[in-house]
Amino acid sequence: MGGCFSKPKPVEVKIEVVIPEKERSKEEMSPNGKASPLIYKVNGTARHYHLEEHPIASNPYHNPKDVVEASVCHVKDLENGQMREVDLGCGKALLIKESGEFHAVGHKCPHYGAPLVKGVLSKGRVRCPWHGACFNIGTGDIEDFPGLDSLPRFQVKIEKEKVYIRASKQALQTQRRTKMMAKCISLSNYNLSSTNVLIIGAGAAGLVCAETLRQEGFSDRIVMCTMDRHLPYDRPKLSKSMDSHPEQIALRPKEFFRTYDIEVLTEMQVAAVDIKNKTAVFKDGFKMEYNKLLIATGNTPKALSCKGKEVENVFNIRTPEDANRVVKLATSKNVVIVGASFLGMEVAAYLAERAHSVSLVELEEVPFKKFLGERVGRAVMKMFESHRVKFYMQTEVSELREQEGKLKEVVLKSGKVLRADVCVVGVGAVPATGFLKQSGINIDSKGFIVVNKMMQTNIPGVFAAGDAVTFPLALRNNKKVNVPHWQMAHMHGRVAALNMLAHGMEISTVPYLWTAMFGKSIRYAGHGEGFDDVVIQGDLDELKFVAFYTKSDEVMAVASMNYDPIVSKVAEVLAAGRTIRKRDVELFVRHGKTGDMSWLTGKGS
Repeated sequence: MGGCFSKPKPVEVKIEVVIPEKERSKEEMSPNGKASPLIYKVNGTARHYHLEEHPIASNPYHNPKDVVEASVCHVKDLENGQMREVDLGCGKALLIKESGEFHAVGHKCPHYGAPLVKGVLSKGRVRCPWHGACFNIGTGDIEDFPGLDSLPRFQVKIEKEKVYIRASKQALQTQRRTKMMAKCISLSNYNLSSTNVLIIGAGAAGLVCAETLRQEGFSDRIVMCTMDRHLPYDRPKLSKSMDSHPEQIALRPKEFFRTYDIEVLTEMQVAAVDIKNKTAVFKDGFKMEYNKLLIATGNTPKALSCKGKEVENVFNIRTPEDANRVVKLATSKNVVIVGASFLGMEVAAYLAERAHSVSLVELEEVPFKKFLGERVGRAVMKMFESHRVKFYMQTEVSELREQEGKLKEVVLKSGKVLRADVCVVGVGAVPATGFLKQSGINIDSKGFIVVNKMMQTNIPGVFAAGDAVTFPLALRNNKKVNVPHWQMAHMHGRVAALNMLAHGMEISTVPYLWTAMFGKSIRYAGHGEGFDDVVIQGDLDELKFVAFYTKSDEVMAVASMNYDPIVSKVAEVLAAGRTIRKRDVELFVRHGKTGDMSWLTGKGS
């Protein structure tokens, strides 16, 4: 788009990028005069080492030559509640008018680059149309997830009814801003075996917790530990983009952890937690004392229990190495996937054009039946079948047969024998909390850690977050639920961090997830467990639809395909605490695009 829109005569708009002071500085050393260390496991022992000291590029926001000014529109070109993508010559910004005021921020979601102009504007924030991340239009700060970075904010001023934007060229190009963070004040004074905050788990919840603490000015020691070999990475990509290497999907570069003094222990497994002495005991005998503890260990994939389960080339997708290995072995070979879970279906979609054959075994009648309903499940199944994926439904594996130690065949209980060079297992997961059984931390009958709205366990100073917890979901009248979504793990980590600092923050976010298959995405918001009906608008055969999951007269969740930004709109309604009635969406479906949509604008019930 150009810089001006629908104006009777040429007008000018100026935008200025405003950068937090702490983001302008060049790389700084820790107060002890040295670059902060990471901790890695070397020869079975946790050891400190310093990364090579190559300077992080200084931020040139202060350079006048980096600033660009551009005219974008007349003040009357935008109505209240409208957004417009404007071109400043060397990049674009998102211009927003709300309550009579203009705001300008980055136009792309920092998560995966979605165009925010196609998102949803509501009460001072814009929600991404793809994955539901939310950003404050006044500050650019991220308010809901997924993603780690905020939007750059640009200064807008009005002169003679013309809107002007002044912006940094670098900010226009990067379209992201890392919030300012504190550093550890005296890392060299710490005992290696003690820390103020210990985070067990280095997924989204653990990383967001650490970052939030630093963003809030916390300057004491933070240590994260993980069984993984890698620093935190984008785990959903393991099944969506299986040939990605660890460095390609890293959530933050190594330099980030050094710069903000977030220490990481890799390939380190906690075997027990001694809550009386506030100590974590590692599998190799190493002990670390803590003041505050976050448990964010996620889950462990279930394995098959059939005969031959130890045969070579049978995989759970848990690490980048697992995913890479499967792709290599599956190319031009026969693949059997056990379980039509999100992971199983995403793997099937990714391998369909690479493998000689892809067979999928599932106990249910159709994929996603319990989550998306039978009609949507059948539509998705039909899409997979059009891409040569063969389904074997209402059966399970009875035996894995080998030849010279490697997988040769998968035998089903139905009697069918499938040729198989590779088998991927996606039959669900269990919370990785076995090491807590004798700890005194409250664990429910399924192994989930029980927390309150502030992500606190029953033990003072001990918090838990992510896939391993059950927590009160505001959307469902504070019913304790487990929501193993990437977005939710981010929010759990943030809430836990704020409450470590005694902010009294309660979780109230709306669950939001997505899956990608054959270049198409299903988006989902809400919590539809126990739905008793599905109201569908659109064409399932054409894979362009929105499905409303209802219980009695209330909409509990929504899913869509090629129907953006409906899911983000519904998420905003639910986030505002409003109820969507089944009768409202039924009228919408009955009358199509001409139907009453006041329930989406906040004017309805």
